[in-house]
Amino acid sequence: MDAKNVLKSYPEKARIFPEVYPSHTNLEQVTSKRNQLYTDERTPLPNWGTFFIELGRRIAEWGTGSNRLVVALAIPTRAYAAALTAFGVVLTRATLSNSHIEDTNKYFERLCNLSQGTPVTFFYKGRKFQGFYEGVDKISGQQRLRIRVESRETGGLTYLVPLEEAHKIEIRTTPIRNLPKKQNGRKFFTHSKFIEDIIGVEKAKSCFKKSQIDCILLGKRNILKKEITQTNFAGSPSFKKKGVLQDVLRVRHFFSTDNLAYRSEVFSVTARKRPRLSDSTIPFVTIFDGASSFIKWRDDWRSCHWIILLDRTEIHFQEAVDIVNQDYINRVDEEGIPNLPSRPPGVELVNYQEAD
Repeated sequence: MDAKNVLKSYPEKARIFPEVYPSHTNLEQVTSKRNQLYTDERTPLPNWGTFFIELGRRIAEWGTGSNRLVVALAIPTRAYAAALTAFGVVLTRATLSNSHIEDTNKYFERLCNLSQGTPVTFFYKGRKFQGFYEGVDKISGQQRLRIRVESRETGGLTYLVPLEEAHKIEIRTTPIRNLPKKQNGRKFFTHSKFIEDIIGVEKAKSCFKKSQIDCILLGKRNILKKEITQTNFAGSPSFKKKGVLQDVLRVRHFFSTDNLAYRSEVFSVTARKRPRLSDSTIPFVTIFDGASSFIKWRDDWRSCHWIILLDRTEIHFQEAVDIVNQDYINRVDEEGIPNLPSRPPGVELVNYQEAD
């Protein structure tokens, strides 16, 4: 699929949200400091596409304390808007989590206090192993964490992990029934050259080793899958290191195997049952891709920030707008995100805070 044929400029439309828009930053100033995406060897992503990426970045960088942030946009078409916004969220959350990783001493102490038998994932020599935490040993005056990765029937191979390697251990959110008699480990995700072009080689090495849910997208799953997995982009005009948005978004159910680190999830707007994450985690942000997903599922995701993308051509557009405007009246704080990128023509935006 060719992105450059879809990413077009937006026409201006009549205002439907309250006249509220915070201070903004010129997009050219933004993209001169952040790496730009390209849709072919010569063409950078149009300004409106860069706007959605930068919107996702700003939301990922901003904290609201005890309140939830709500950002609602009226847009002429939904094509790529949710996928690019999610790209900005996940990319920024990945680099932030890498630079603000929990203090090693505190993390080691937290691991020491785990109950014996707690399931963990152990990263070692480019592979990841399922294991159990088996307590602490003291060797030559130094505490080491005992991580058993094989069945006791075959000797129960156990690694002794020192403090400086504590971050090679990840506490699992899913149980392990039994360990195998012999475990070779599975190769974990190695970053693509596309990611290197965007955030640099060093950050790319460590950003996507561990699973977490930064955002979920609620919309038409088949369309989102095509946009996320089938459209080529690049981080430089050479287009030699091209990739797809999935390289960063890492949507859990868009992988062909279940052993890769994921960062986001997509749920269908037409699902009959309430969409929920298998491990009951709370995402950082929910992106509603269209009026129908917002109207149908908004009450199920009130524990995280919201980004609401409303296509003006949708049948239920006005109904969704009325809900947003009513919620805006009942807001707890009008303060939103300062210095947002300047809006493209035809895009209307309101943002505010709601009580968690």
